[in-house]
Amino acid sequence: MATLTMQRVFDAPPAKVFEFLTQTENLLNWWGPKGTKIRDHSLDFSKVGPWFAVMVGPNGGVAKVGGDVLEVRAPHAIELTLRFMMEDGFGPESTIRFEVSASDTGGTYLLLTQTGLDPEHIDDMMKKGWNAALLRLENLVTLTKNGS
Repeated sequence: MATLTMQRVFDAPPAKVFEFLTQTENLLNWWGPKGTKIRDHSLDFSKVGPWFAVMVGPNGGVAKVGGDVLEVRAPHAIELTLRFMMEDGFGPESTIRFEVSASDTGGTYLLLTQTGLDPEHIDDMMKKGWNAALLRLENLVTLTKNGS
């Protein structure tokens, strides 16, 4: 199994970034690959427990993902499991951890670590999934910070 690690710095305070990582209304605006809409969900990372999301891709394909929120340590860390739900059961499970801290520039440093991945899926998870999602997250956090 392989580990994916990504880092970002946001021009917003840690508490604001943490809100966007945990609260349903914020997650619905950035969670998932580019062009994805969330059709049905129990998407709340503010408390320990199960979660799921039914995502519809830009081509109409449907994917159901879910798992369990394992830890919430506001406003510093969230850890959750992720697995794709297939017709015949569940796909492999990975663990995602978001760590939030103040950056030296007055913004927020975000460290994302996803463990338990098949090495051949790392590029797709990073390029098609997390890069686009984190860019949307950054844009939303910055817009909200600036009062838009």
